[in-house]
Amino acid sequence: MVGKMSDDRMMSGSRIPVLYLWKYENGHPWSTPNDELRKSIDAKHGRFERTDTLGEPGVCGNLLENVLVENACEELGLPEPTLSPPVIKKPHYQISLDGLTVAPAPVHIFANQLVEIDGGESSIELSGNIPIECKVTGDYRQDDVPLYRGVIQLQAQMMAVDANFGVLVTLHRGIERHIKIYRKNAMIQDRILELCEDFNARVASENYYPPVNVDDASKTHPTGDGSVELPGIADRVERLVRLRESAKEIEVEIDALQTEIMSEMRDAEIARAGSYVVKWPVRHYKAQPEKVAPAKDARTVRLKTLQIAH
Repeated sequence: MVGKMSDDRMMSGSRIPVLYLWKYENGHPWSTPNDELRKSIDAKHGRFERTDTLGEPGVCGNLLENVLVENACEELGLPEPTLSPPVIKKPHYQISLDGLTVAPAPVHIFANQLVEIDGGESSIELSGNIPIECKVTGDYRQDDVPLYRGVIQLQAQMMAVDANFGVLVTLHRGIERHIKIYRKNAMIQDRILELCEDFNARVASENYYPPVNVDDASKTHPTGDGSVELPGIADRVERLVRLRESAKEIEVEIDALQTEIMSEMRDAEIARAGSYVVKWPVRHYKAQPEKVAPAKDARTVRLKTLQIAH
């Protein structure tokens, strides 16, 4: 879904996976809860301005979205969908849909090479409101659809339109369609609602989430001044010092071993050592004209590496 505008001060369907995956899974590949919270806090103060730098997947999504949604309904034997219906506004979140079809009578659907039913079932009956989410990706089709690529978003959409079923249609590498049917998941939807309620409270109070990585910590606490006594974290600081020392020792050993192997290989690009194949490739760079670095404004950045003295 590209270009349908929900209120940036509130959680939306496309942003919900960020909160969900950091809370209940192994994180989101592109964003953190605090990234999303900053956007909404800035929007609250009138400081956030959307920049639709979609990239090729987003541009292709805009061009093909309606076609893919209509084709999914045709393949499944569902009624003609409403394309890009108005944003659905709920007290704690807002949801945009790529398409919505309504099946007044049950439609029996069988799984095949194109159509997959979540849970591996061979057939299913769909009825009522059915949201359709469309994704375009350069990735190959996988056995399990990544949760960030529409799965959690579709659960939020089902919750918004009181649906028992939803359809996720994905175009892989511009040449392969994949249609997957999902049932309503009450546990996921309860979690989504709790996350949205908590998010709204954080926007109001401007209370940030605990950082999820070093980069997030630097953005969340961008300035530093004064000192603080933290005797409770002495064990963690000591552990960090030990790990850094171990990492240095490992790096020294890695460098020494690589040097020895390179010395043995000499001018060979490939060496076979027992069951291993070692490659020492050569990379060629084209000549490039001299570049003059553009001027940069003064700025303050919180460093991402702690300095520890004992």
